[in-house]
Amino acid sequence: MFRSAWASSIGVDPVIDLPVGRNLQDHLAVFLSFARSEPGPFHHQMRFDRMAVNMIRAWLFGTGPGTVVPGGLHAFVKTRLDIAVPDIEFMFRGAATDVRLWYPVIRPLRPDGFAIRPTLLHPDSRGEILLRSAAARDPMRIVYNFFSAPNDLPKLCDGFRLARHIAYQEPFDRFRGAESAPGASAQSDAEIDAYIRKTAITAHHPAATCPMGLGPDVVLDPQMRVRGLERLRVVDASAIPDLVSAHFNAVVLMMAEKAADMIAGKPPLASAAI
Repeated sequence: MFRSAWASSIGVDPVIDLPVGRNLQDHLAVFLSFARSEPGPFHHQMRFDRMAVNMIRAWLFGTGPGTVVPGGLHAFVKTRLDIAVPDIEFMFRGAATDVRLWYPVIRPLRPDGFAIRPTLLHPDSRGEILLRSAAARDPMRIVYNFFSAPNDLPKLCDGFRLARHIAYQEPFDRFRGAESAPGASAQSDAEIDAYIRKTAITAHHPAATCPMGLGPDVVLDPQMRVRGLERLRVVDASAIPDLVSAHFNAVVLMMAEKAADMIAGKPPLASAAI
């Protein structure tokens, strides 16, 4: 099932030649971080004994601080008015990026903070996943090729500048302390680009290495069946042809429900009347 030339070079005799592993995409993000002028409620709850009680409460009763994360706020924005869909997501983090459990004397607390995480939703760069060897237990080679396309870094830089503009608005004044990363002195495009290149990480949304669709460059047909093989389907994020403008938890669940119906032979649902 792996590309013939590459597979043959490492001693694997492929059954069929398909572009498995190509088209790797992920949402790429960077933190804009601030100290808080006063510690927030989550910072108080991170004391070891309090958090232990909170986790027991969450487990037994499904209530309390242990049932939530210090974030949950997201914004999907367009950096330009003339584009069809949002190209940047803001993930809000209501705690410091290095937050950890603390206890007086034994493990002192760290300063509290918050962050906005601009995230590139539709990168043009493409990576690939390759076999390392013929041994099934050897880890794959994952090559992301981030920023290999010329527009990705400037677009993420635009998203970063927009996030910084929002963070310095009046409603944040009573929460915002000093900018801790990259720091208020980083203002030029070159300084921001260097910070992004040094600190950007993925949002852990890898996808599209086994895309479904029509044409010679896809691995799966529209029913998520592997082309050229029988009784084999792929139903996960790798089957998404292109990244969506959001987290894709719901997308994968929807795909799984649809695939289950197709495997069971259920007819498609009737179109809803408008």
